[in-house]
Amino acid sequence: MRAIIQQFGPALESITIESYSSPSPPPSQIQLRMRYSTINPSDLITISGAYRSRISLPFIPGFEGVGIVHQCNEQDPAFSIGDRVLPIGSAGAWQTYRNIDEQWCFTVPNQLSDEQAATSYINPMTAWLMLSERLQIHQNMTILINAANSAIGLMLIRMLNHLGILPIAVVRRDDTLQEFEGCKLQRIININNNDDYRSLIEMKNHTKINAILDSVGGLESLMLSSLLKENGQFINYGLLSAQPIPSQFWLERPDIDFSYFHLRQWIHSAKKVDIQNKLNEVMQLVYEGIADTKISARFSLNDIHNALNYVQTNEDIKKGKILLTF
Repeated sequence: MRAIIQQFGPALESITIESYSSPSPPPSQIQLRMRYSTINPSDLITISGAYRSRISLPFIPGFEGVGIVHQCNEQDPAFSIGDRVLPIGSAGAWQTYRNIDEQWCFTVPNQLSDEQAATSYINPMTAWLMLSERLQIHQNMTILINAANSAIGLMLIRMLNHLGILPIAVVRRDDTLQEFEGCKLQRIININNNDDYRSLIEMKNHTKINAILDSVGGLESLMLSSLLKENGQFINYGLLSAQPIPSQFWLERPDIDFSYFHLRQWIHSAKKVDIQNKLNEVMQLVYEGIADTKISARFSLNDIHNALNYVQTNEDIKKGKILLTF
């Protein structure tokens, strides 16, 4: 069974489920029997056609999942039949059997459950790479996280707490305190609350922000940039506002150390050994509960359309993941 996209468009209209016979893999590949996959915003964006310049039709969606080696190269095996691996680097996880190059498969520690392994890549790896590879961390620094009560925002907070840092959380409603249970913060600021907004603007007069982690973009990024200390870091890793960062951002703060972070770019420029080492770090954080992911619901691949309906109609999906089972 596999999900296949024959034309770009809304996921509910574009996905077809079909039965198929998976061919034996060539010598450079292994065949996985998928155990779990997930539904991520990046999957739906890809299905919509946003990345059509690098995605050819037809294609099988799914950037995250875990599988068991079903067939492998018997002469020079990098893996053995029965090994549990994380396949990354391209779409293709929404199918029962997946053929993939060995170089894009990574080992999974025994202590992780299948569900933990299946959700240990996109959000945890993005968060940890930003903190460990991009952010210039030092003790007593002040970090502001925009959309801090999102799944990855909460993960960033727990990771920063693990590193000894208490960030400032920016949210968009007042009733968020319970969502930060177990998190240590300097403060929570509701950007849609007039009093909170005024206090946020006034921070530039008395609080030196060393770094901002932003997944919203648009005019908010421009406003937040005014809070950064001279030569502070601003890392953008998403556009939840659906608006680009305005050009005025760089005109007003040419001193800022600005960067975009995209997981795909890092993965495709790194050596395999470096990716495995980072995954090992991330999976340990997952195991310790620092980078674990809430599961909102589980659906069989054959029930993908109901799973997509759930994604569109349930607010809870913003705090967890949908698992697809095979």
